[in-house]
Amino acid sequence: MEIQLAYGEGQLPIECPDDRTTVINPTPREGLADERASLLAALENPIGEKPLKQLIKADTKICILFTDLTRATPNDRIIPWLLEHLAHVPRENILLLNQLGTHRPNSRAEMEQMLTREVV
Repeated sequence: MEIQLAYGEGQLPIECPDDRTTVINPTPREGLADERASLLAALENPIGEKPLKQLIKADTKICILFTDLTRATPNDRIIPWLLEHLAHVPRENILLLNQLGTHRPNSRAEMEQMLTREVV
């Protein structure tokens, strides 16, 4: 049985024995109606804690971790919205840290793809 694995921007075909292969397809889920509004609502109304803006003062130094290209995380939306929410913190007090693990460093073009050119 040939299976197509998501790989980079495309697919990687692999051959698997029919008698040892079970394909489990994900159940499609509807996305959030308004991702930005949902993220901001969570930041402004967290469960059991003060809103993020109350916890982070303007002189606070913060580090924001984000996943690399191997994870299907919408960093290109989340990070700009988070930075906009934290606009009271000077940019020089914010460090963005790419969680590479054992993966190779990302190129500038890949960073722009993940975070947007404006953020990079």
